[in-house]
Amino acid sequence: MNVKETLFKLKPLLIILLLFSIVFLLRMDAVSISGVPHDYKSYFEDQNGFPYFSEMDSYYNYRLTQDYLNHGYLGDTIINGTSWDLHSYYPSGRSAEYPPLIIYITAFAYKLVNSFSNVPLNGIAVWLAPFVASLAVIPAYLFVRRLTNDYGGITAGILAGLAPWYFSHTFAGFFDTDMFAVLFPILIVGFFIVGALAKNIKTRSIYIMLSAISVLVYSMAWQEWWYMFYLVIGTGIIYLLISNYILKMETVKPSKEYPNKFKWFLDQPVLFSLVVFAVTGFLLVGIIMGFSEFTGIISSISQATQLQSSVQGTSYPNVYLSVREMLTPGFWNVVDGVGGILPFILGIMVVPFLLLKLSQNTHTKEVKAPKRKSKPRRKSKKRAKVAEEKRDTVEDPHITEDKKNYLLYAILFTIWLLGLGYLLTKGQRFIENFSVPVVLGAGILIGLLVPYFKEYIKDTRYSALAILFVIAVVAYSPAATAYTFSNQIIPSADDSMYELLTWIKDNTPPNTVLTSWWDFGHFFTAVGDRPVTFDGGSQNTPRAYWVGRALLTSNENLSVGILRMLTSSGEEGISTIENCTHDTGKSVEILNKILPVDKQAAQTILTKSYNLTPVQAQNVLQYTHPTNPAPYNLILSADMIIKAGVWSEFGNWNFQNGTGQGYGYSAQQASVSSLDGTVAIHAQNGIVAQINGTQITAGLAYTQNNQTQIMAPHKLIVIKNNQIVMNQIVSNQSQISILLAMDNNSCLAVAMNRELENSMFTRLYFENGAGLSRFKFAHSVGGYVVWNVN
Repeated sequence: MNVKETLFKLKPLLIILLLFSIVFLLRMDAVSISGVPHDYKSYFEDQNGFPYFSEMDSYYNYRLTQDYLNHGYLGDTIINGTSWDLHSYYPSGRSAEYPPLIIYITAFAYKLVNSFSNVPLNGIAVWLAPFVASLAVIPAYLFVRRLTNDYGGITAGILAGLAPWYFSHTFAGFFDTDMFAVLFPILIVGFFIVGALAKNIKTRSIYIMLSAISVLVYSMAWQEWWYMFYLVIGTGIIYLLISNYILKMETVKPSKEYPNKFKWFLDQPVLFSLVVFAVTGFLLVGIIMGFSEFTGIISSISQATQLQSSVQGTSYPNVYLSVREMLTPGFWNVVDGVGGILPFILGIMVVPFLLLKLSQNTHTKEVKAPKRKSKPRRKSKKRAKVAEEKRDTVEDPHITEDKKNYLLYAILFTIWLLGLGYLLTKGQRFIENFSVPVVLGAGILIGLLVPYFKEYIKDTRYSALAILFVIAVVAYSPAATAYTFSNQIIPSADDSMYELLTWIKDNTPPNTVLTSWWDFGHFFTAVGDRPVTFDGGSQNTPRAYWVGRALLTSNENLSVGILRMLTSSGEEGISTIENCTHDTGKSVEILNKILPVDKQAAQTILTKSYNLTPVQAQNVLQYTHPTNPAPYNLILSADMIIKAGVWSEFGNWNFQNGTGQGYGYSAQQASVSSLDGTVAIHAQNGIVAQINGTQITAGLAYTQNNQTQIMAPHKLIVIKNNQIVMNQIVSNQSQISILLAMDNNSCLAVAMNRELENSMFTRLYFENGAGLSRFKFAHSVGGYVVWNVN
């Protein structure tokens, strides 16, 4: 065998290695966190030099993997046969039943690598997602190559590996289940299609079994795995109906031509594949993961359709509306998420192009059949002529097979694109799934166009260059986006946050409950090893309203009462009083009245003002006013300034009309100058101030009719060296208040809606708890502050 022949045989392997290397190395660029200035990189790296994870769900997967390595199951304990997580959603906790594939693979990789080296678990996690996600190029290339050619396979492989939404959830430092979102759908569909088109029954059975096994593994990777299972079944059923009964392709042959039903069944490629896939997939998932996986599908569909409702299930606000991935994407969000306008158009156009190819191959080929020796009897001459024409005209079997294949692909991609297109209206998190049929379709279309290039460009070298140029143009946008993205990564955690949680772990009782806004909850539990009120897995609950209320209210006793109730009994008090009133709005009203007061006063309010019986009142008070509340801390952070519009909207929720009003801060470090004893302050958010001895004036500068105007604040708050030196109303007509926090020659200038001027967040974070008696400062690092609650 000469070198040329060897290279030809190795060509697919070499292409796969090249594609994998490109997408893997682009993902690994993120490990250098180039988005952070060089002098500050160590601030975003742990003691082992690995960057902190780039989003908080990664820390949940990290903690569950630690659980699995420590005691062999997910979560903290097992309750009634169910793995249970007591760190999340304290005190009740929540189920730790979770798609375990990411946990199993990470634990295996950790043990394997540490059998001959010493790498911490987070180091394994940083590398795992880029490696697994990059594997998607392999089935994408092989599947499309088998249907078309190498050019189509290369296009599909590079687009699958670099689809921007997929890439942005699978780079180094993003440790989540997204790494499986492209790989397994391609394996499921690819194995099924190859199996359904296989001529040999043994080959067909192997591929269909591999497709069913891929469904099983996918069910261990992602909770919405079922859409691929039903996509394949729906495609098979619709294909059989259209091909056999509408287009008369005889894809299901008459059983009378076979000696028995079993042999007939074995000789029906698509029907056999469909039945074996459905039965095997159902049994595998049911036996390994539990048949409840199938009954939970209805619930998953219902939840998906409610994502855009202002409330979900109850009158409490739908927190998912504040989560970026749950928002409805615009058209260009989808286009950008799948790789740009060219991949999008090519991926969508694959369906009409397949239908065009189908219609182009419906002609018949003239083949002269042997003439009959005798003339037909009992037929008119006209009927005899028609019969003779039918005998002399037969359909080319290759064309017939092409027609069936094009129809099968067209049905598959039509259902796939339309189904996921509908889900896009429920949240942009489905862009990742939508990108799979788009990139495969783009690859198939490029592959099907290759013969046209070769027909019009006779020189094979120039035709190959032309095709490669087209592929480069199509792949340029996702590749450039991936490169740019990898070089702009900034981790979501830093040394200050890590140090704060380490202090909490070393200086608080193990049963101390941490409350903050939900975003950093997974980090608190993973690093601080303390339970939290709510986190990224339990944010869409009534707790979002109550924590927002605790931050927004100006009533210190109400804020403390809310935190005491949530950290000691969770939602037991909320549900108990609602069982009495059967009205969420009324229940919230009552709780806001009784939580700020002592137990005896609360008892009186419940029985006298709201006509609860003494027994009902006691049932409520055991949860709202517990005798021995758990120790708890409130954590405030700089990011909550930006998120004020969210937590204040929920904390100000109107339960009558299902809406909330959000308020915001604008905080800027101001420039401070001094001249002749007068201090001038100017900030980019428009705040200007002047201090002359004890005289302090401030306002918000704006331009009107080309002239600079100064708007007086509703309230002016001035803090010098952590002491409030001014806190007074300036103008009742103004809707904006101003706070100046001065320390030596620096000044933080804060403009805020007047509704926030007396909020607990303002008083705790900006005013350092001045005038408050029940919040005691505990510790602070960087922009993070811990408060003990008395």
